[in-house]
Amino acid sequence: MNCRSCNKEEFLGFISLNKQPPANAFLKEDDFQKEISYSLDVTCCKNCLLVQLTDESYIPRDKLFLDYAYASSISGGLRKHFTDLAVKIKSEFNPKLVVDIGSNDGVLLKPLLELGCESVGVEPARNLAKQANDKGLETICSYFDKYTVDKIISEKRKADIVVASNVFAHLDEYHEIIENVKSLLSEDGTYIIEVQYFADMINDMTFDNIYHEHVMYYTIHSLINLFNKHEMNVYRVEKIPTHGGSIRVYISEEIEIQQSVIELINEERKNGIDKLQTMEKFNDKLQNNINEIRELFERLNKENKKIFGYGAPAKSSTMINSIGLTNENIELIIEDSPLKQGLFTPGSHIPIIGPEILEKETPDYLMIFAWNYADEIIKKVEEKYSKMNYIIPMPELRIIQNK
Repeated sequence: MNCRSCNKEEFLGFISLNKQPPANAFLKEDDFQKEISYSLDVTCCKNCLLVQLTDESYIPRDKLFLDYAYASSISGGLRKHFTDLAVKIKSEFNPKLVVDIGSNDGVLLKPLLELGCESVGVEPARNLAKQANDKGLETICSYFDKYTVDKIISEKRKADIVVASNVFAHLDEYHEIIENVKSLLSEDGTYIIEVQYFADMINDMTFDNIYHEHVMYYTIHSLINLFNKHEMNVYRVEKIPTHGGSIRVYISEEIEIQQSVIELINEERKNGIDKLQTMEKFNDKLQNNINEIRELFERLNKENKKIFGYGAPAKSSTMINSIGLTNENIELIIEDSPLKQGLFTPGSHIPIIGPEILEKETPDYLMIFAWNYADEIIKKVEEKYSKMNYIIPMPELRIIQNK
C-alpha cells in the first residue's frame, strides 16, 4: 500500500485487531445474515508518520455515512464541549460565517446561532441533516466537495472559520478536502480541526478508538507534514479531553507557528512517537489489555453474574469484537440515544435498549463502554435508579464495588 498522505510505501510497525464489521453498523435482527466483517489493522508511515488503516481494512465512505446512528447532542458532556467551542470562536475570531464539516445533528450550529454567528453545516448522513434542519439549523446534506463549497460561497460568502470536529479522521480524498477548505476560507481565515490524539491512545492504551470509520490517527508531526504539502501552517494546538484524549488544531495560510505547536513537537520526539519500538510496544500492551478484560468476563460468567453494558458508542464495538464478547457474556446494552435503541451491536448481536430497564432489573455489574463519560453515567444511574457495581475498561481496567 501507499501512504494516504505522502504516497510512500515504507511503514513502521503494525497493530492488528480481530476481523469485525464497521463499528457504527448497528443492525436489526433480520440483518444478521447480511453482516460483513473486515480486517481491522493500522500501520504507520515511516516518511510522514501518519498512522492509518491498511488497504485491506479500508471501507469506502459511502458505505458508512449515509445513515448514521450517532447523534452528538445526546451527550451532555459533548453539548457543553461544543457550547464552549462556540463561545471561543465568537470571542476570539468574531466570524461573519462559520462552516461546520460533519455537523451531525447541529450540536455546534445551535450555540453558534444563539451567539449570533451565521453558520452552516455540511452533513452527509440524511437522518442527522434532517434533524438539524428541522430544528432551524441550516445544514446541507452532502459530502464536503467542490460543488458544496461553490454553493456556500455563491449563496453566502467565504468563511472566516471552517470547523471539522472528529470527522477529519473519517474523510476520504482528504487532500481534495483540504484544497476545498482553502477555497472556502477567507484570506486570513482559520481551519479548526479536532482529532483523537494518537499519542494519548498510546499512553492510555485506548485501543477501542481504532475502528473502520477512522481511516487516520494523528499526531502533531503527521498533521504538520500533511498541511505543509498544502502550504498551510499548523499554528496552534490545544489538548482537549473529548473521546478519551484529543487535540484541537488551528490551521491557516497566513498565521505563523506558535509556541504550543513547538512544545508538542518536542514532547512527541521525547516520547519516541517516530520510533518502530513505540508501535511494537503499543501492540503488545494492547493484546495484554484485551486478554485482561477477556479473563475478567470469563470469571464473572462462570460465577453466573448478570452483566449489562452502558453506552453503545462506536468504540464499544471495537472493544466487544476484539475481546470476542457476545450476547452470552453481556445480556444487553443500555443506550440513551433513541437512534440505537431496538438495534443490535455489530458482530456480537447484543440487544440495545433504553435505560428504563434499570427500573425492573439490577445487574450484578454494569460495564461502562462509554468510559470517557463514566462519571456522568454513574451519577445519572445512581440518582435515578440504585447503586451498582461498575466495570470501567479504559484507560485501565477498574472495578467499582458499591453493593
